[in-house]
Amino acid sequence: MNDAMSLAQVQRSMLLRSIYLLVAPVMMLFAVLACGTIVTDLPSYICPTAVPQATATTLAGTPIPTLPPPPTPYTIIPPQDFYVGDAVLVGQQGAPLRLRFRLQNVQSQPTGSRNLVTWRLEIRNLGGATYETIPVALMVITRINTANGEQIGTWHTSETAMAAAGFTNENYDPLAPGSTRTYRLAAYIPAGSVRQFAFLLDGDGGNRITWVNAANPYCSGDVAD
Repeated sequence: MNDAMSLAQVQRSMLLRSIYLLVAPVMMLFAVLACGTIVTDLPSYICPTAVPQATATTLAGTPIPTLPPPPTPYTIIPPQDFYVGDAVLVGQQGAPLRLRFRLQNVQSQPTGSRNLVTWRLEIRNLGGATYETIPVALMVITRINTANGEQIGTWHTSETAMAAAGFTNENYDPLAPGSTRTYRLAAYIPAGSVRQFAFLLDGDGGNRITWVNAANPYCSGDVAD
């Protein structure tokens, strides 16, 4: 048993090393597809607080129009971006695979002609099945704001960025039912600020969670898991 566990740890370590070093898109795709459970359920965020109703502007003496009530609870689903701190749920209650994702603690610091971006991704396994994932391969930066305007691209985590941030010996073991883990991530971007993150739920990006790098301006709080 110990030999089997050691072999699995060595294989996972070698996979992580190859992910950091691979640059060819096709080979990166194969690496990503090997990095965990493929998730096809769509993500959603439900806020329990009511969204403030819009105020109508009318001229004096004119009837005040009746505005439709805002949706309660407030819900976000793709292709709309989620926000930093939102509890993004994937999978139905009672399903074998049900997960909660939360982007946290986004920071950026200049390092010469580029910026080092660090962030944390909390994942909680709410289902009954084990969830395997390696976020360094599946989470990327997709939009940045620069002095020349917005840039769209793909900025991956890298071994050099993780080392510069002091993120070493990260735990990528399978996530057991009922457990929560916070993953530390880092990437280099051109001088500027992060606008959008993405997590590839199914490995190839067809099903993804995207976050805008801002707090939710509409509501706060979570519904029950």
